[in-house]
Amino acid sequence: MIRIDKEILLQFFNELIIKQDYFECHEIMEEAWKDKENFTKEDPEVFLVLIVTGEYHYRRDNIIGAATSYKRALKLYEKYEYDVGAFGFDAEFADVISERFESLAEVPFTPMHYPVKQWVYESLYDMYRDDYESYSAFTLEILNRFEKDEHIIHRHRLRDREDVIEARLEALNRRLKQRKG
Repeated sequence: MIRIDKEILLQFFNELIIKQDYFECHEIMEEAWKDKENFTKEDPEVFLVLIVTGEYHYRRDNIIGAATSYKRALKLYEKYEYDVGAFGFDAEFADVISERFESLAEVPFTPMHYPVKQWVYESLYDMYRDDYESYSAFTLEILNRFEKDEHIIHRHRLRDREDVIEARLEALNRRLKQRKG
């Protein structure tokens, strides 16, 4: 059973659809996944993490990385047939991802028009209502957005990694101490 707070889902969709920051989508969904009392690598949140990881790689022309992520996501979906509707996606979401996976090598990246439930667009519009004259103007713009900000596209290379490096060094030191002692 999928239980993710609607506010977290809206943060995820805001990054996915409006900002097209797939790295941040990954962070949001991974945190939601790890906040669960019991989590496994077969959980539906992992499926979504893999999808947005595929999107991140695809946009950066890393076709091998994108293919690997999409393939793993589709394998999970095939095995567990997640209720993607509980996340706000329409039933054909997995089919759309499968088509994207099949055409990676031939079709240059463009942002996907994610098949989502109407409440997703309506909720996003509510967040940005002051910036648009109407709901139709909002949906028209977001369906035609193509984010080209280098800081979003190459986020993992451009971010401050000091905390990650420090955590890896600490883990390495712990392993070394365990081997010696």
